Amino acid sequence: MSATTDHTISQLFLLSSPEQRADIVNRLLSKVSHEMAASLAASIGDFGTETHPHVTPEQTEHITPVQVEEIAATAEQHAPGMVDRVTEFFNGELARASSK
Repeated sequence: MSATTDHTISQLFLLSSPEQRADIVNRLLSKVSHEMAASLAASIGDFGTETHPHVTPEQTEHITPVQVEEIAATAEQHAPGMVDRVTEFFNGELARASSK
């Protein structure tokens, strides 16, 4: 992978470590509605509190790329530009990791 490759949020999720996956999801969850968090909790189990949802690296094994895209779309509605910021950050993380 080249350092200049840009990935979609679901591609980043697939390419990331469990810890990075949790970070991606948690960043997005910080900007979604209670309903979206409750929907995700229904598929992966309880996580965090109603006001501060937080998934663990282990829970990310049960989150699909499609769910990440749905969470991202909802986060973008609540905080325009959020997905761009998250993808830029993690594209940079992957580029740094691949250059080591």
